Amino acid sequence: MNQMINNKNYSFRRQLMIFLIAAIALLSLVSSTVSSWIALHQSGQVLEKNALQIADHFSKQSVLALLTRSEDNAESALSQVMGFADVTGGAIFADTQQALFVKGEIQPDQAKLADWLSSPKPIIAVDARDYWIITSPVILEDDRETFTEFALSQTHTQQLLGFVMIQVSKSSIVQLTQQLFSYTIGIGIVFALLCLWLLNIGLRRIIDPIRALSATMKAAQDSGAHTYAEISGPQEVHSIAQSYNAMMAALEAQEKRLKELNTSLESEVEIRTKELTHARDTALVAVRTQSEFLANISHELRTPLQAVMGYIDLVVEELNEQGMYDQVSDLEASLSAANRLLTLINSILDLAKCEAGKTELVLTETPLKRLIKETEAIIRPLAVRNSNTLTIHLPDSDSILLIDKEKTQQILLNLLSNACKFTKAGTVELHIDLQDETVKFAVSDTGVGIAADKLESIFDKFSQGDGSVKRRYGGTGLGLAISKHFAEMMNGSIHVSSAQEQGSLFTLTLPKQVTFKNSLTMGSSEDQKG
Repeated sequence: MNQMINNKNYSFRRQLMIFLIAAIALLSLVSSTVSSWIALHQSGQVLEKNALQIADHFSKQSVLALLTRSEDNAESALSQVMGFADVTGGAIFADTQQALFVKGEIQPDQAKLADWLSSPKPIIAVDARDYWIITSPVILEDDRETFTEFALSQTHTQQLLGFVMIQVSKSSIVQLTQQLFSYTIGIGIVFALLCLWLLNIGLRRIIDPIRALSATMKAAQDSGAHTYAEISGPQEVHSIAQSYNAMMAALEAQEKRLKELNTSLESEVEIRTKELTHARDTALVAVRTQSEFLANISHELRTPLQAVMGYIDLVVEELNEQGMYDQVSDLEASLSAANRLLTLINSILDLAKCEAGKTELVLTETPLKRLIKETEAIIRPLAVRNSNTLTIHLPDSDSILLIDKEKTQQILLNLLSNACKFTKAGTVELHIDLQDETVKFAVSDTGVGIAADKLESIFDKFSQGDGSVKRRYGGTGLGLAISKHFAEMMNGSIHVSSAQEQGSLFTLTLPKQVTFKNSLTMGSSEDQKG
């Protein structure tokens, strides 16, 4: 039963009813069986006692028949005993155990007759399935009084005249057993039905509040509303309903609080969003204005500066022709300062274009070795100036790259010029590694290196290590920021690793075939040259 109930999702009421019905049925069966057995046992004892009394009475009625050996007296005694409802036969025996008179269904077993007639009192000689055979001795008792000279004496004598035997049917016991069983089963069924009726009423008083509470919980689960339960039923259900209602009240209060917080948060977010949007727009306008200003001022500075540099070149040429070499050295110093100023102005102009989003890529099919050869021609004088050894490691085979040649060369010149500038009498190397989809340019040097705490900010604008480096080596701190921007425009990247006083390693990684990230123009290197 437990397995059957566990395998099916019965309701609490149904499971309880199944257990109670089984218990009541078992109780009724056991009580009926026990009651029937007790009643049968008691009835059997009563019938046995009555049968023994009938046999004793029969033995007393048979005294005259045995004394006279009269058939009429025997017939009278037998008729009287056969008049009892359960007696089906009778017999009278002499003291020699010889059957004198037999009537009815009784059939004495001669082989066992001696054992049956040996008892001095009525006994059940045979206890068969359907009948009893009861024997009883027939005794003549004589009480006599004797008078003597001095006293009166009384004597009591007994004389065994014979035996009697009766056969008593058990049909009344069987009938009584059937009746008792029927009565007890009927009473048990009525009792079980009455118990079930009372249990059904009691279970409804218990289950209906639980069912109502379950329906309320299910409705709250399906609808999401805070539905309160009716408080009724037994004390335990009453407590559960109160706890559920308290939980609903707490959830309702929390939801109300959350709605208030959400409304307040939405209002605050809206205000903050407007403030941030305004701040962003203001910043964008400021950056755009700054970039436009830098672009304009750079253009305005570069034009007259280039004119000044042109006039200085003309003056230097004339002074060389006239042999005024002392003045030439001073003018060359001025020209060098003008070149540095022009480089600074160009960097500021590039940065302004990057921040304004006006930088464009011009992708060209560029042979790798030609790019490196042109770059080497520009950078080698800078390496010689600081007594550095410049070494370039080219791959065995050439490759045609689809890149922005000018910006790629500007990145390489920036990395190599920095390596030459921060290295004195050392080694500057450029390693080119061709892979399946990318090309790597690794620029290493044995110069001053970069402190570990400066590596993360090395690509920021105007970042150049500490102040001592800027004072010692010069520069604006814009080259690496612009180089990183150009590399990312071509779907590439720049990484650095360095240790102070041990040198640095900058790695530029670019796709062999750059795809557009902006709306740009595209041509071949020959077209660009033309």
